[in-house]
Amino acid sequence: MLNYEVIHVEKRSLAVVSVRTGNMEGDCREKIGALWGRYFSMGGGGAGPCYCVYTNYHMDDESYDAMVGFETEHCPEGFAAAELPEGDYARFRVHGDVRETAAAAWREIWSMPIPRAYTADFEVYGRTDTGGEADIEIYVALAEICQSCGMPMTRPEQHGTECGGGESRDYCVYCRRGGEFTWDCGMEEMIETNLRHAPEMYGDADRAREAMRRYFPTLKRWRGRAAGS
Repeated sequence: MLNYEVIHVEKRSLAVVSVRTGNMEGDCREKIGALWGRYFSMGGGGAGPCYCVYTNYHMDDESYDAMVGFETEHCPEGFAAAELPEGDYARFRVHGDVRETAAAAWREIWSMPIPRAYTADFEVYGRTDTGGEADIEIYVALAEICQSCGMPMTRPEQHGTECGGGESRDYCVYCRRGGEFTWDCGMEEMIETNLRHAPEMYGDADRAREAMRRYFPTLKRWRGRAAGS
């Protein structure tokens, strides 16, 4: 089983090329492989480490923008500027084939119960040796998850409050204030509210609804509830 350490990462500026893909697409690996080819053909892969970033997630179909690039404050022509957000990350360290090792690690990471923020996850590749192997660091953005609506809470102001005004560790500002829930609703109502207010996160509303019906009963407020309640 993969192990990780939690570290704080400062904001980083990158120059990247990108493609839209997703875990459920049959040609996902081919698209990302072609992206690396485009990156190197444009002169990327100099002395510094290479980055592969995953961001702008759709939660229903595990799709995302994949970006390959390098760290710089000055974006050269042909590349797009991108920014890795500051925050806490789970850092995994692996060594092996650059094509297979990271992919195998991600298959395990997707199945792990990590409180992911789904802001921007990334890989950092050291210099590849003649055998095609490298040291690889994988960073997974972390967040405290609201136990009512499932929203990642990545900043202090996103947390709700408990009695006496203290910060709630379990619930977001939209769901809990002064120790009370802001809305007396059922689980199904909360799911439909999420779909209405954050449509950009869901490419397919029906698929997203079914995924939330499986996920929400694991949250503290809805633990043990059945779909439709």
